Parts: sequence; C-alpha cells; structure tokens
Amino acid sequence: MIERTLRAYVQQVEALHTAVRAFLLQLTNPSAASTLLEAVAEVAEEVPGLEAVEEGRASELADQVRRERAAKLAEDARALSQAAQALPPGTPVRLSGLERVLRGLGAEEQSLGFHARLAEEVAERFGAPTASGQSPEGGGTSEDRLPYSMDNFAYGSTPYASWLKVLTAAGTALTEALSPPGRQYVVYGSSCGWLVLYGALTFGWTSRGVEILRCLHECAERVAADVEAAEGGPIGASFACGDLLEDDASAAGLVLLADQCWDAGLQRAAVAKLARELPAGALVVSYSGAQLEALRLEGVEGRGERGEEGEGGEEGEGGEDGEGEGRKVGKGAGAGGRVFEELVAVRVPVSWADNQTFRVFRRV
Repeated sequence: MIERTLRAYVQQVEALHTAVRAFLLQLTNPSAASTLLEAVAEVAEEVPGLEAVEEGRASELADQVRRERAAKLAEDARALSQAAQALPPGTPVRLSGLERVLRGLGAEEQSLGFHARLAEEVAERFGAPTASGQSPEGGGTSEDRLPYSMDNFAYGSTPYASWLKVLTAAGTALTEALSPPGRQYVVYGSSCGWLVLYGALTFGWTSRGVEILRCLHECAERVAADVEAAEGGPIGASFACGDLLEDDASAAGLVLLADQCWDAGLQRAAVAKLARELPAGALVVSYSGAQLEALRLEGVEGRGERGEEGEGGEEGEGGEDGEGEGRKVGKGAGAGGRVFEELVAVRVPVSWADNQTFRVFRRV
C-alpha cells in the first residue's frame, strides 16, 4: 500500500513539473517566467522530497516522507502526554489508550489512501446531481431532507490539547451538564472518531459519535476496536453512521458540533434540533456558534447591536504558541426568552488554523 501511494505521489508531482515546464516554454515575457519560477520554488519548499523526485531518487523521497511522518507523530504524542498528565488528580484518564488512538488515527490521517477514499465517497454520494435531480448514488432527490453540498465534508482534526482546553474552559458548567445519570457526550460530524475517543478515554464519559460518511465511520470503529482490545474491554465509546438530524439528542449533556464547514441550512437545522431536544443545562460546543447565537437572540427586546466578530466581550491575547485565553460572554443569561447562553469562547490551534475560535453555549 505504501509503495503504491508513493508511486502515485511521484507520478502526480512529475506530471505537475511537466505541465509547468511546458507552460514556461510558451512564455515570451522573461519577467513572467521568472515570477512563475520563483512561485514554483516556494512551492517546492513545501513539498517533501521534490528535489529527489526531479532527480529520479524515489527511495530518498520515501525515506523523507517516513521521517517527517514519524516526527509529527512523536511531536503530537508529546503534546498529548503533557496535556493528559496535567489533568487534576483523580481524572480517570487512560493515557495508553489515548496514545494508541493517536498512533492509529494519526497513521490513517497521514496516508494518501485515507484521503483518496474520503474524496471518492464524497464525490460519489454528494457530488453534483444528475439531470434527473438524483444524487450520484441514486439516492433520490432531497425534497424531504436538507441537501448536503460537498463543502460540508472538508477534512480537518483538532489536537487533544486544544480539545481539552476548550472543554475545561467551561468550568463547573461542564461537570453539572454531565453529572445527571445517563447523560452522554455526543459529537455530530464525528469524522474518524478523534473527539469521541478523547472523551471516553479522558473522563470516562459515555461517548458517541454520528458521522454520515461510511469511510470515516469505519475508520473510527476500527481504531476503537483496536483500543478496546489493548485496554482489555469496552471503553465507553460508540459510533453510528447516519444523518445527525435523525439522531436522538435527548440524553446528551454535552454536544460538540463539528460545524466549521457546514452549510448554513444544516447549521440552522442542527441548532433547531438541539433546542427542541436538549435538557436544560446541557452544553453545546461549536466551531462557529453563529446559529446558536442567532437562536439565542431571537425575540430579545432591546438587545444591543453587535458589530464585527470579537465584540460583546474582550478577546484574550494569544501567546507565542497562538493560543488565546478566551473571553467570558454569558452575562445576563436567561433574559428575553433566549434558548442558549454563551459561556465562553476560546481560541486554540487546529489542523487548519493557528487560532480557531470555539464557542461554548448552555441550554437555558
């Protein structure tokens, strides 16, 4: 599998170089050619082993890719271990299980095969409809449900330390939300299971994820089964493959919406669902929060005008690592018939940004 992946990688880079060279030969403006060459050189610095490809040394490329992948996993493992060991005494964290999750999902995430399967399923199931109005997989029209665009399925991941910082910023509200018997931690858009497994292996929560893409759901189940085998039994994590809008959220004490790239229509429908189903005191974590805030503000008389993003509370200044201290924004909660009150917003690094804002709301 690794050899096939590397061959495909080399072929794609060689094709790119051939196309660029052909284009350069057609340029009559020396300045334009120089500018393009400079741009290509900048790209070359970001592509592992590009020089090795040009010189036909594919084995050197393979070695470099393996070294860089191993270095990234080692760095991620150190950060995870430091964050887990800093938890308060008595936290039922299972570090060996978390490390196994990191190794298993990290290897999947770094493989081109993983991303190829993801792209193939998204295109097959959610690509442009046919002339008859049917989806590519023949699933019929979307008259009875929201149509999901391909933009919903951009892949990204949130490091363990970032996830932990967001949740602990909620303070005692987090403990209160999950303390009643039977309460669950639920991730909608659970991808390959990172955030679900974090909850089960850190706090011992009954944790479950709902993911609509089969390839990601199957990946989550494989890694969870491997962790359970190594840990000697169930770890309290489960996964369902399906539409989050058809799930029952009534037992959830904490819901994490992986909604960074969701269509506005899906965001509205998900928030409306949570407003109907969540018990009072339940928390909702969102990468966006716009729809939770909009529903919270509907019908509130005399509310102040909100300006650009960041108003309504003082943003914490980011440190050298890019992390912010967050802002408290829940004053006056419960007035005006609001549905959700915002407790805190925290900025942390994620795979696609150095400063991603997470917003934590509570069902009133």
